[in-house]
Amino acid sequence: MRGKPKHDTRNPVMVEDYFLCGWRVRSALPLPELIRWRSADDGPPDIVVEEGAVPETLERSLTPGRYLMVDPAGTILLRIADGLRFLIQDDGRVTVDRVDREDPDSWRLFFLGTVLGYLCHQRGLFPLHAATLRVDGRTLAIAGAQGSGKSTLAHALGRRGHRLVSDDVTVICDEDNRLEISPAFPRLNLWRSALDAAGVGVSGLRRVRPQIEKYDVPLPGSVDIASLPLDAIVILGEASASDLTKLAPTAALPAVQAHIAQRQVAAALGNQRRLFATTARIVSTVPVYRLQRPKRFEDLEEVAALIEREIA
Repeated sequence: MRGKPKHDTRNPVMVEDYFLCGWRVRSALPLPELIRWRSADDGPPDIVVEEGAVPETLERSLTPGRYLMVDPAGTILLRIADGLRFLIQDDGRVTVDRVDREDPDSWRLFFLGTVLGYLCHQRGLFPLHAATLRVDGRTLAIAGAQGSGKSTLAHALGRRGHRLVSDDVTVICDEDNRLEISPAFPRLNLWRSALDAAGVGVSGLRRVRPQIEKYDVPLPGSVDIASLPLDAIVILGEASASDLTKLAPTAALPAVQAHIAQRQVAAALGNQRRLFATTARIVSTVPVYRLQRPKRFEDLEEVAALIEREIA
């Protein structure tokens, strides 16, 4: 898979090597959401995660934001309001500064979401803000804005026996004239209300952050790290009744563009032209659907059945 760092990274004190979207991630901090790296390949890791001091600002930042900064070398600084900072360097090193030690584990929520999108843009990959599943032998990405119900719908499909490939960020690789997705991890982040509606108790589930009722939910099923072809994209919208419409490429292109994860970083890195070309290739190759449906828990099974019937 594309996306190797430009030069070998320095190994930190190693805790474990993990698999993430085709990369070998060597982390000095535990990443229990990820599966262990089992390959016999003893080459250098693609990504190195270590704990250390991260500056509060970047010199010559190309972005005016207080919480996100990108410098001309492609280094990215992310500051989280409650005392957490990430430094993401172009050579594959990610430094985590957990300033607030009262919440030592929530860094993983940001690493496996926001930071994953940044790493994709640094490496020429296409991060789609989507949950992805294997539905009756086809790879289906469910894209939507934050709060649109991607994970909740993915959970409903997962409970119907379909395998989860990724949640929140779906990494698309356009290589050798193929559009492929590399699996991330078979877990979802779900609000307590969605779990209650599904009849799933929260006992034994870990909150993704102590102050919110959102939980890390593993889905059953075997884990497969092999890349998968991208077969369809569904973009979520809200309406009083369920309706699934296949979009023409001219309508699909801006719809898919709107759901590229972490687009502000792509702009700062000068990646807009490449992303536009990949988006155009996606919509000319892969069917894109608009799914309008009520955001009611009681309609989830009907919507899941509609996807199975009309797409899979």
